[in-house]
Amino acid sequence: MYQARVNNVVTSDESTVPAAVDEAMWKLFVAIGDFWELGDDPKPYRLRLRAFMSNRIRFSPIYRDFYILARTVIDGLIAHTGDKAKAYELLFTQKSRVATTTPPQTQLEFVQQYVANEFIGLRLSLGSFRVFGAINYCGYFGGANIEGQPVPYRTPVGNK
Repeated sequence: MYQARVNNVVTSDESTVPAAVDEAMWKLFVAIGDFWELGDDPKPYRLRLRAFMSNRIRFSPIYRDFYILARTVIDGLIAHTGDKAKAYELLFTQKSRVATTTPPQTQLEFVQQYVANEFIGLRLSLGSFRVFGAINYCGYFGGANIEGQPVPYRTPVGNK
């Protein structure tokens, strides 16, 4: 009568990445805040990042390879530029045809689309919207427009 839920029938339940890849993805996640000067402390988000990656891998096991490729691309950018900050800047700003269109044509575009862009979205949703003035914050912009209460989003008044 009871049936266990199967996340993916092709692979086992193994949903982690090697420690070196985990560390590289954490550094990428931290670099997002440094690059955009978010000012929030990323340390509380480490377990959430791991859970995010684990969920991605359980849903689609190929994501493990995406994260491994991301580490390789980032290491290559660091070797090319000789500077970690410059390497992340290239990852975040390198103009590709359009990093959000599929299919990506280079490894850099692939990492931008399937790893960096997703991590940026995660980082913002975990708390960085506050840096941009979001109030009544519960993870994403949210909350009701209740008379007498602050609006849950930025308004043009008072913002420059």
